[in-house]
Amino acid sequence: MKPTTFLTGAVITAVFATSVQAQDFTGVTLRIGTWGGPWKESQEELIVGKFAELGGTIEFVTGSPQANMSKLFAARGQETPIDMMEMLDATLPIMVANDLLEKIDLDKVPNKLSLLPFQYDETKVASWTTQEGICYDKGAYAELGLEPPKTYADLAAPELNARVIFPDINSGGGLANFAGVSYAAGGDGVNVTPGLEMIKGFGPIQFWSQGGQAVAGFETGDFITSVTHAGWCIRASRTGADVAFVHPVISEGMVGVAKDGWLGIVKGTPNYEAALWYVNAFIDPVFQSDFAIRSGVVPSNGDSLAKVAEDPLLAEMFELDPHRDRQTAAD
Repeated sequence: MKPTTFLTGAVITAVFATSVQAQDFTGVTLRIGTWGGPWKESQEELIVGKFAELGGTIEFVTGSPQANMSKLFAARGQETPIDMMEMLDATLPIMVANDLLEKIDLDKVPNKLSLLPFQYDETKVASWTTQEGICYDKGAYAELGLEPPKTYADLAAPELNARVIFPDINSGGGLANFAGVSYAAGGDGVNVTPGLEMIKGFGPIQFWSQGGQAVAGFETGDFITSVTHAGWCIRASRTGADVAFVHPVISEGMVGVAKDGWLGIVKGTPNYEAALWYVNAFIDPVFQSDFAIRSGVVPSNGDSLAKVAEDPLLAEMFELDPHRDRQTAAD
């Protein structure tokens, strides 16, 4: 079997667990910047209660990393509206360049021991990876006499006109998937014209700002193809849609698009210790495996991968072989 490569941008111990849980956050309201919908709901169910046991309250500031970063720029000179936030590999350099992040005291993030060295430093901690690609309705493709898509270019088939949905550039999947299309069309992160031309070739398409729109489209039959990450395809399947996921060929020897998520503590937060607690809780192996199965992401915590692989649907749609080569083609 040929190695699969991805286009990328880029055991907690009982002693550690006891020391983290012993903290007191009475009266603290921690503001977390993250997506809304099921993404937020999973954190509410799996993390919020543990923080409440320590006396604190969590409020979620919902929006894409791009939108939440804009909120930080708008609040300059005032109290920051977010204490800890999720970031993308595409937004992280902007956050760093504009001095929007506090240094992370990694000694207080013991769960980092289950991450690889490149997955954390004083500005960021890896949270998850999504595998971006093409989700398609198997039955609808068969009815139209279409072969399953293998590349983004296959979405230009006339039979798919007005039945393809693509991520809006401001959505969580917008930048990564647009980069994937640009590289597949012969461009790169600077020369995006080939990517724009390819998208035009798809004919009339819709754009989603939230992945749930793609899931709903499969349910109603309005869309039979969505450019999205495997997690949204998994959710569509769980609702009863007859879908499959494809890691598109980008170029010779390169298949699929990986998007990395990161956690960062916002500069000027009055709740620094609580923000550290949340970072550590997010990369806890139990949370990571539960969140990955619910949300359809690949956990950053290596101890959680085996649990995720036990889910047959995730195993079918994910690339989980850690021994396959991984190629970085763009930052």
